[in-house]
Parts: sequence; structure tokens; C-alpha cells
Amino acid sequence: MTPPAQAAAVGSLVLSGLVVLLLVAVALEHLLRTRRLAREAARRAELTPLVHALLDGESTAELAGAPALLDELVLDLLPQLRGADRSALQAVLLERGVVGRAADQLTARGAARRGRAALLLGNAASAEHTTPLVHLLSDRTAEVRSAAARALGKTGDPAAVGPLLAAVASRQGVPPGVVGMALLDLGTGVLPALRTALDAGRPVTQALAADLIGVHGDPAATDALIALVGDPGRDPDVRRSAAQALGRIGSPVATATLAAALRGSGERPLRGAAAEALGRIGDPAALDPLTAGLRSADADVRGACADALTLFGEPGRLRLAAHAVLCGPSGDAARSALDVLEFTRRPGRHAARA
Repeated sequence: MTPPAQAAAVGSLVLSGLVVLLLVAVALEHLLRTRRLAREAARRAELTPLVHALLDGESTAELAGAPALLDELVLDLLPQLRGADRSALQAVLLERGVVGRAADQLTARGAARRGRAALLLGNAASAEHTTPLVHLLSDRTAEVRSAAARALGKTGDPAAVGPLLAAVASRQGVPPGVVGMALLDLGTGVLPALRTALDAGRPVTQALAADLIGVHGDPAATDALIALVGDPGRDPDVRRSAAQALGRIGSPVATATLAAALRGSGERPLRGAAAEALGRIGDPAALDPLTAGLRSADADVRGACADALTLFGEPGRLRLAAHAVLCGPSGDAARSALDVLEFTRRPGRHAARA
């Protein structure tokens, strides 16, 4: 065998050996991981009766000596509980020092440690740490700021509303979606602050406040929302969000203002939102402006008006049918809406979907 052939053979043997070693290492790691997960599952099963005893209000001497896995079980279970059960497990985390240790980590040097601490305090619903969590809303790391916002939403502390709204418009900022979910977690107690925010702060805050008011369907904000939609000096996004909120609230007192916005020269998203809101409200007085909207030069506005008319039942269908015979864009929009309406009314459709 020539020297090059010998070198190639040795190389092949070495490579084969390395592959075998790699396969053995992977198999060993898989085996160890499987055993580790099995041991953890067994320990969780052993601790489950203790968690049930705590939920039943039983005092147990095993609590002090229980492993750290108990804390993980409690934290996993907390988001699913309310009332006395939730309070009982929160007390466990306090007694075992979990909440205190997490609070100490809020000022840790590492961003990951600060973020994990914030999330733990949120899961523990610790309203006693609102102030340090608010400080983290201006943290230098975006992930930590978002973690703090989520945690504040889970604390149930209404004092967090103002700082959360301010965080949306701050220089570093927290995404509106994250703040919005946190404010929804806080419940209806945020509504007074949201109404105030409609006329305060930057447009991004006002738009978020309008969106959340619409989700809650807060009728007390109707007049303020009408004023926003009817004010051409307001930011277009704020007016659009206000129009959408009025649609969700569903009060006919907003019909005239929404119809004026639909007929006006405002931006397309506002006019489309006004049409959608008029459809949600269902006031017969909106039939004429929506029908006129079928002749809009903007395709999105035409489509929104056509879709809104389908929500009026037979009166809306007749308006669409009258335009469906026409050639051109308005006829196309009417026919498309009628097609969708016909599809949703097919007898077998719901059964097929089920």
C-alpha cells in the first residue's frame, strides 16, 4: 500500500472512531436527560399532595424542608388560580423567602437576573414591589423593561397604571402591545386612568388608551371618544383608535360623528374604522352614509362600507344588491360583500366546520 493510501486509511479509521464516539456521547446525554426528567417528574408527584394540602389551608411541617422544586410547582400553578387559593400559594412563596430573594435581584448587575426576578415577582403577584418594578421600566435593557411591565400587570396594583402608560411614550420605551396586555391584566380598575389618558400625553399613549377602553367597552368614555373622532386637529392614529373603540362600545350617540368622519377627507384608516364602527353599532341612520361610501375612490373604504352593510341584515343586503348590478368598483365591492354574506349563511357551513 502506498504512503498516500495508508494515510487515507488511517484518516478514515480516525474519522470513523470520532463518529462512533459522537454517537455514544449523544446516546449517553439522551439517557442521562431522560433519567433526570424522570427523577424530576417523580419528585413533582411526591410534592403534589403537599401543594394540595396548602390549597386546603392545612398547616404542614414539611413546608420548611421542602426542596426548591416546590417553589417551581407553586409558580407554575399561580397564574391558574384566583381568590383564596392564589393568596394561599402567595403566602407560601413569602414564607419560603422566594419573593424576598427575587426582590433583591431586581438591582442585580446582569440583565438576565433582573428580568427573571421581575417575572417571578409578577407570577407571585407581589404588589409590595411596585416601586422597584416601576424603576425597571426605564432599564437599559429592552427585555428587562418588558418583563417589568408584564410583572406590573400581574401584581394587580392600580398604582402601576400611570407608570405603564408613561413607559409607552418614554425615550427608551416599552412596546405598546406589552403595556396594553399588562393594563388588561390589571382589570377594570384602570378605566378612570385610561379616560384621563385620552386627553393627556403623546399620541401613542392616547391611542393605546382608546384601544383598551374599546376592549373593555367602557360607555363612560363615549363622549370623550366622540370628541376625539370629531377633532381634525388630533393625530390620525388617535382618531382611528377612538373610532374603533366607539364601535366596540356600540352606542348610537356616536353615529353622527362617525358618519361625518366617513364622509370627510380624513386619512383612509380613519374612514375605514368609522365605517367598521357604524356597522358594529347597527344604527339605521348609518345606512345612507355607508351606502354613499360604496362610491368612495378608495378601495379599502369601499370594502369597509360594504362589509359594514352586511351587518344590518336585510336592509343592508338590499342596499348591496342595488349596487351589485353596477359595473365598476362600487359594484365589485357590493358583489364581494354579498358573496361573503351568502357563504356565511349556507346551511351546512357551521356543521362542516364543526
